Amino acid sequence: MVGRVMSVGEVVEELEKDTLFYDESGGGITISGGEPLAQPDFLLGLLKACGESGFHRAVDTTGLTDPSTLIQVAKETDLFLYDLKLMDPELHRQFTGFSNEGILSNLQLLAKMGIKIVIRYPVVPSVNDDLENARLTAEFVCSLDGVPDVNILPFHKAARDKHKRFGLDYTLDESTEASDEQIARIRAVMEKSGLKVKIGG
Repeated sequence: MVGRVMSVGEVVEELEKDTLFYDESGGGITISGGEPLAQPDFLLGLLKACGESGFHRAVDTTGLTDPSTLIQVAKETDLFLYDLKLMDPELHRQFTGFSNEGILSNLQLLAKMGIKIVIRYPVVPSVNDDLENARLTAEFVCSLDGVPDVNILPFHKAARDKHKRFGLDYTLDESTEASDEQIARIRAVMEKSGLKVKIGG
């Protein structure tokens, strides 16, 4: 067992211990996971409570939820950190188990609402490190209202130990990592489309 069950009130109580740090740094809270939208009631309660306490609120998500839930969450969120992994719907289903149709339409919905978004593009070797996926991702992002910035996140192996901890098979090639040169090429493809891109998140 990692972590512990907490109520919204208990989480906010912990956060309020660092109020001075948030005030001095200009930062706030980021709710991630896993997938925070998988617990929408708790997420909404926490976002509302954090808003009442004056915290800047970011949600790190894949956007995999129904549109009505996303709209409710968006009303209580200052910033979405939104993952885009694969543009090809079949490859997306192959590697994640889900279609990307709802993910893409939810991102369009958020953009139309004028919500602040930063796109996060995790580069996974042999999965989405090809330049065609980068080009298609850039094309889609450029079509969004407001055209969000993009953060390219180079692959790391943190998930390997998590898989072992929970007795799960780790199916990615452990010896492969995207080179600095390939990351630079992906960045160049995206910047050529006019996007503002940085490495890391």
